[in-house]
Amino acid sequence: MTTDPRRERLDELLTLQAIEGLSPDEVRELNQLLELLPGEDKESLELAAAALHLAFSPPPETMPSSVAEKLYTAAIQFMPRPVVSPATLTTRVGWLSWSGWAVAATLLIALLYTQWPRPAMAPNPPSLAELRDQLKPRAAEFVGQKNQVIATIVWSDQEQIGYMEVKGLPPIDPQAGTYQLWIVDGERPQGSPPVDGGVFRVNPDGTVLVPIRPPIQVKKAAAFAITRETDPGGVVVSQVKPEDYEVVLTKKG
Repeated sequence: MTTDPRRERLDELLTLQAIEGLSPDEVRELNQLLELLPGEDKESLELAAAALHLAFSPPPETMPSSVAEKLYTAAIQFMPRPVVSPATLTTRVGWLSWSGWAVAATLLIALLYTQWPRPAMAPNPPSLAELRDQLKPRAAEFVGQKNQVIATIVWSDQEQIGYMEVKGLPPIDPQAGTYQLWIVDGERPQGSPPVDGGVFRVNPDGTVLVPIRPPIQVKKAAAFAITRETDPGGVVVSQVKPEDYEVVLTKKG
């Protein structure tokens, strides 16, 4: 029996539609052929495409059990029942039988994929602003302002950690120097140099938020100060005079 070329073209367009989509001209051609050749199993190929898309999409949320049961039932329904076909049937019967199995297989793949256990996603680490806010209830706050520079520090003597936020500091060329934070420890002997709180740079807009972790213990922070040092790596003891500090921070309240 001679195969109808229109049906071969229809099968080709339906396959393309299921796999990669059709151009506007191909969509019009497909609609015309469907009108001329009613009874074509268009839904099976479309369902196969949807199942394949679901199977290879990023991991979704866990599928509700009711939806999983419907998907499984649909897969069973699309499995072709074994029949003995007359030898005179065209190869189109074999294609439809194959497509039925393909739909069932892809539906089951999608079911297994969406129901397969997945490892829990690790939560995003908290930002510096969130960590600072978490520390606030059990820490002291220090504030300071000089000209356009405004600085705040949240510091815990017990946990030996803090966070400093500064606004209004002009950026420094990395080759020309750096900013350095100093901690005045009220428990150290009078005249002792302040503790190095670390070097830092500011953003182009003059702002920065940085953590504070001094290399040695600070028993009782009494004040903080920011200096501008010419050594890009910072210094052990600052030679900047107190009146030339960028800003001094004292305990709030």
